[in-house]
Amino acid sequence: MALKIYLLSSEIAPFAEQYSLAQFTNRISTRLNEKDHDIRLIMPKYGFISSRKYVLREVIRLQDIEAKWQNEVVTGNVRSAFIPETKVQVYFLDLPAYFDDVSHLLYKARNGRPLRGNVDRFGLFVKISLRTLEKLYWQPDVIVANDWASAFAIPLQKMLLSREDFFSETKSVFVLHSLDEFLRFSGSALRDAGVSPHAVDMEITDDTRLIDLAVALADEVVFVNTPENNIEAEVAEDSTLNAITANRNQAPKTLTLQENNEETWQQAAAEFESVLNDSIEK
Repeated sequence: MALKIYLLSSEIAPFAEQYSLAQFTNRISTRLNEKDHDIRLIMPKYGFISSRKYVLREVIRLQDIEAKWQNEVVTGNVRSAFIPETKVQVYFLDLPAYFDDVSHLLYKARNGRPLRGNVDRFGLFVKISLRTLEKLYWQPDVIVANDWASAFAIPLQKMLLSREDFFSETKSVFVLHSLDEFLRFSGSALRDAGVSPHAVDMEITDDTRLIDLAVALADEVVFVNTPENNIEAEVAEDSTLNAITANRNQAPKTLTLQENNEETWQQAAAEFESVLNDSIEK
């Protein structure tokens, strides 16, 4: 069955690439598109992404999309393009005050420290990205949050949007690629977004990481292992995530990308497609 898939990612090759996430998003989405799934991607419009080079076009109905953050209304615009030499549509969320000055390092300053404002930056990216769907009049079967920068999509969809008719039938998949010093998203971001921490049967404090909530609440969870990063082993050593994983009704699936070749990506796409199908059967 062909699915409608909305995938949020902080980076997609070739537009922005800082680690394996970008290639994963490109390769998997391309192969799912070739299988006739209606997959649409969204990422931030960083200032260094050339609108001319990649032919980013304005979408009239995707202008002036509002989201409330820390009691202020923030407005974003969305442009559209395609992954070069494919039919995979990519939306770019344009929030100049938050993303124009971000360098190719994306999450950190040149001294290696995490950028200030990552929580607000990517929290707003997620919130406006989800509101974009209503402007599109397009209801996905599955929302995919791709790693920590998009993890906020899972609790937001489960704790707030699932009460709305538009999102009530939409399922969610969280894909975890990394555990590093940049995932400083805490439960306080829920308050900034206007979501009550009592909206889910789980103790949430300001120290609760959003990746913990994403792993706990997503309909399906995927761990992505690469030669450089065995995320499955890292989760096993993280006491909080390990406990949450053990309490899930459905154990996370693991994709192992040992080699960068066509056979590996075809197999990964087939396994990921199976996860997506499992999510909508719940």
